[in-house]
Amino acid sequence: MEESNQNNIKCPVFRESDGIIKNIILKLEKVNFREKQDYAQDILVEANTLLLCSNYNSKNPDCSNCHSISRKYLQEYGQLAKSS
Repeated sequence: MEESNQNNIKCPVFRESDGIIKNIILKLEKVNFREKQDYAQDILVEANTLLLCSNYNSKNPDCSNCHSISRKYLQEYGQLAKSS
């Protein structure tokens, strides 16, 4: 992920969700495949929550960066969440 952009976003909604996602990612390394799928689903929920944020403003760079990072989470963990 783009760590520098993530650290620069001041939005409390993003910071909370991104913190949750980062904690989930740390857990992914320590669990079996089935649990990885469940955790990936949790990441997708958080990322989608950010994409549906009611405070979104397309002219705000924080919002643009948040959406970009959220879409990357969806790409990165979408396949894992769907794997059988």
